[in-house]
Amino acid sequence: MIAEADVRLARLHPDGPDEMGRELAEGPRAVAETLAAADRLAPELHELRRGAKRIALVGTGASVAMALAAEPWFRAAAAATGGTLVIVREASTAVLGAPDGEAFRPGDLAIVISASGTSPETLAAARLARASGARVLAITAGAASPLAAAAHVVLHTPCGEEGGAATKSELAALAALAAAAGAIPTDWDTAQELRRDLERIVADPLPAVAVGRLLADVRCAWVVGFGTAAGIAQAAALLLQEKALIPAVTSTPSEFRHGPIEAIAPGDAVVAVELDTPNGHRSAYLGRLATELAGLGVPFAVVGGTGAPAVVGPGAAIGVVAPPGPAAALEATLRLQQVARCAAHARGTYRDGFRILRSIVVSAGDIFGD
Repeated sequence: MIAEADVRLARLHPDGPDEMGRELAEGPRAVAETLAAADRLAPELHELRRGAKRIALVGTGASVAMALAAEPWFRAAAAATGGTLVIVREASTAVLGAPDGEAFRPGDLAIVISASGTSPETLAAARLARASGARVLAITAGAASPLAAAAHVVLHTPCGEEGGAATKSELAALAALAAAAGAIPTDWDTAQELRRDLERIVADPLPAVAVGRLLADVRCAWVVGFGTAAGIAQAAALLLQEKALIPAVTSTPSEFRHGPIEAIAPGDAVVAVELDTPNGHRSAYLGRLATELAGLGVPFAVVGGTGAPAVVGPGAAIGVVAPPGPAAALEATLRLQQVARCAAHARGTYRDGFRILRSIVVSAGDIFGD
């Protein structure tokens, strides 16, 4: 098994020939072009954010994971301008069962994310938001999609067609959310510098190989993170499930220690993502977790920058070079996409496209009125 996995990884090219590799290689361009689109909309984005009584970030799947990653940036912007409430809504929950009974209100800004612009749940949420009197900002690659038609303003993420799991569209959506939050400059020079940084990561997948190889044989992967990293961890878990067919569970490190750790078993592994500004208590907490896992003999992988815990015992690490903020989040997201691709190839489960997911997503359209 080990020899077969290593042989498969040795044949793996940074940018192909598989579909996921090709789409990963297109991610840096998609980020730069998304920031250019955001720069053209900068006055409108500022006015939408300034005029909102409440901001709701809405999506499903990888899109809601990116919303969770971006939520702290919106909160920081809101705190600086009077404390606008920021919430994250999973699209189907907003439509089928918002616990507060009012998913959207007049005066809300609903930022609705869908790469295709055709996700039934997300489209229904956008229409509900508009009917409720909210302003709707669509973040989508489908400039002529039903979601774009339902929105007041469209921030186009020109990533092109995507045949497999969300990779380049995920990066573009995260860049768009950072721009919508006012958390990243959108000028040409900044966009091109970020593109070059991400292209260097695409060209050097070696740091991801060790973590991907570590995950190839696991029974279950547990992916944890605080703050921005929580959303990045959720996106990583989705990719491990979709492409490597690895059962993956995501939570904060605290949630993991308060219960799920009882279910950990030999053959599992834990991946921690740490991206936000270093904090002594958080770093100590993550370090404690690393030591506990070493005592259990559970491999531990870390993706992060300054403040990320050291690997204690079996495991591997991927450093994030960019300082805390959107650039670091984009870098970590790309690295974790590479990890999922490596794990899928090493495990022998990689396939282009999906076996059932696309048909299942489309089949829900009639439930939501399409």
